[in-house]
Amino acid sequence: MKIIEVFKRKIVSIQPKSFFIGMGIALVLGSFYSSISGRGLEEQEISGEVVTVEHGDISRTIKALGKVTMANEQQLRFNQLGKVSNVYAAAGDSVKRDDLLAELDKTKPLADVRQAELSVSEAWLRLRDLEAGSTDQIITAQNSLRDTERQLEEAYGSLPTEEKKVEFALEQARRAVKEKEAALLQSQLDMITNAENAVADAEDIMDDIYAVITGGDVIRVSTRNKEFIIDFLYANFTLKNETEFAYYDATNALNDFKDKYPSITNMTDTRALSTVLYDLTNVIEEIKEFAEVTYDFLGTAVPSINYSDSDINTLKSTMYSIRTSALSLLDSVRGQRSTLTGLGTNTAQQNLDKAKDDLTTLELQFKNGITSADDMERSIENLNDSLRSRGSNLKKTEISLDVQIRQQQNTLAQRNVALEKSKMTLEDFELRAPFDGIIRRIDFQVGDNLLADANETKYIIMENPEYLIVTLQLDQVDIIHIKEGQRASITFDAMPDKTLDGVVDFINTTPVEQSGVVSYEVDVALDKTDETILSGMTASVEIETDSKLDVLVVPNLALQRQGERAFVTTEDGSSVQIETGITDGRFTEVISGIAEGAGIQSINLSIPSVGQTETERRSPNSAQMMMRMGGSSQQRPR
Repeated sequence: MKIIEVFKRKIVSIQPKSFFIGMGIALVLGSFYSSISGRGLEEQEISGEVVTVEHGDISRTIKALGKVTMANEQQLRFNQLGKVSNVYAAAGDSVKRDDLLAELDKTKPLADVRQAELSVSEAWLRLRDLEAGSTDQIITAQNSLRDTERQLEEAYGSLPTEEKKVEFALEQARRAVKEKEAALLQSQLDMITNAENAVADAEDIMDDIYAVITGGDVIRVSTRNKEFIIDFLYANFTLKNETEFAYYDATNALNDFKDKYPSITNMTDTRALSTVLYDLTNVIEEIKEFAEVTYDFLGTAVPSINYSDSDINTLKSTMYSIRTSALSLLDSVRGQRSTLTGLGTNTAQQNLDKAKDDLTTLELQFKNGITSADDMERSIENLNDSLRSRGSNLKKTEISLDVQIRQQQNTLAQRNVALEKSKMTLEDFELRAPFDGIIRRIDFQVGDNLLADANETKYIIMENPEYLIVTLQLDQVDIIHIKEGQRASITFDAMPDKTLDGVVDFINTTPVEQSGVVSYEVDVALDKTDETILSGMTASVEIETDSKLDVLVVPNLALQRQGERAFVTTEDGSSVQIETGITDGRFTEVISGIAEGAGIQSINLSIPSVGQTETERRSPNSAQMMMRMGGSSQQRPR
């Protein structure tokens, strides 16, 4: 029983720092203590041995169980109210990050984007125009000064010429008045001649009509019969009466006119001559009416012994010509009167009036000092004022252009911001893949009207089967050693003979308390693999939290601890304090206190089988060797 007590004291001196190390030692103690207690000292043997301090690799790991989930699994929906216009993917399709999956009707947002683009373009062009034109405007302002100086010189030189022009214009205006007066007089004389000719033509037409009706020779008005005798047979008595009345009306009108105006040869007054033409127009209108009624009356003539059909047709043809002459004469007299009174034409009187007005205007301008020469003098004064002001305007132009360019730059920046906002709004009308993955389900189709709030239940479900994570639950003792980016080895229950690699991807610092135990979730992302890994599979994960290469190590069974201090016992039984580093549960790093090659005492646990010889009991088997090395065959000193 002394050996057992020694063993117990030795074991008590070993204080594991990790949960897994403690569990391992507890299992060893429980197993061997039970074995020793059950078999007796004859069949169990616990002995000490001397081991050599050597260099080796050591790593600290944390093990835990976890479950697989899809890291990238999302429900995608539109953030915009609208009608689905296109669906570009289907369930089961593989898509790449940013692939367009579906879109709403973008007619309005596209129009908004286009409007914003045009607005930006317009602002940009305006800015370029301002920048390009600023130098030109400054040069223009400078040239304006020089141009004003040149204009002053020209004005001083042109003033005498303008004065001569004014005198010449007055002389020309006086001469024009005389010419227009002569033209008016000649026009009036021509008008009188035309009026006298028109009276003679009217008498001829009356005689021609009378000859057609009476069948006689032409008789001048001075000797014309007062009786209205028709020389042919007719069928319409009413038209005969109308023709007779028209004859008397025309004859009386012509006689009255001649009585009223026995002579118009010396009538030069425009108003009086206009009255003559007006009265003559009325006379000719009566004659024209007489010609038209006569022409209609001839249409009722019937053949007789004296007048055959051919004779009647000849009369009609003659009467048609007479009627046409009457109409032409009427138009001619009307035209003469229109010309005289200025209705739509520039008459000689109007030309004279205009010439007189022009002369009066020039004389008033000359008198009041508003001729072109006077204007030139005032222009010289204005140019002197302009010369002074344009020097000031040059500076103002420079300042104004700078302000305009800066303002336009601000406008362009604002419109670019508006364009970006409209483009960002356009993105709300699209659903794009957030990562490489597979479409699992699409809840809507083209034509569906979708909401943009939390009540919308139509989604595109997407996942990435190549991005898997194993979620672990670690206690507060282990979690402090875990860092993102640490490598991990993963063994799945479904594939116990294969070990996959991974990396710590996320540490959830929110505590999870269950039955009084606080733990934290850690996500380990699997490296890409061709193995079939499904959501929900369980796995054992070993995370390497620290490692040292080629350092001094000693078995944990060779360590004794007193509080925070660690000791080893040398071959001669001396106790040596050492400084330790990391441990993997079997071996511990030695930082200082003992040298490589030193021999130290450790514990040898052997469990001989039934029937084992004494020699076999003294020769450690593979299990004993494993225990001597710290309880694991994964890390050995080199």
